[in-house]
Amino acid sequence: MLGAGALMMAAGLAWVWAAVTDAPPVHTGAWPMVPGLVVAGAGLGFLVVPLVNVVLSAVPAELAGGASGIFSTAQQFGGALGAATVGTVFFDHAGSGLTDALTAAMPWVTAVFVACAVLCAGLPRRAVSFSPSGV
Repeated sequence: MLGAGALMMAAGLAWVWAAVTDAPPVHTGAWPMVPGLVVAGAGLGFLVVPLVNVVLSAVPAELAGGASGIFSTAQQFGGALGAATVGTVFFDHAGSGLTDALTAAMPWVTAVFVACAVLCAGLPRRAVSFSPSGV
């Protein structure tokens, strides 16, 4: 489920990237990006929502509070680092126009989600098959 979510994020954002770079010179609105944003949003739900349960499933109950805090801190740090990295690439190219800036940044974003899917494939089966309902 996690790997599928990461691939959906990559595919959705690649769709947005293609919609922007293939857009006609006359502004036609944001509607060509909507399907990609829907797919990316669904992928985000499949990736982020169960991630806490998958991570904490391998932690003994008496350490769950500390592990949850470490997970939250790592998640915040990763988000800040990712935003800073992609923002640096984007704004380095923003002088050439927004389409050029997006074209420079989107390969990085897409590649990170593909790498995330590959890393998810390496998770132990016990963690991946964890289900909060016990099913």
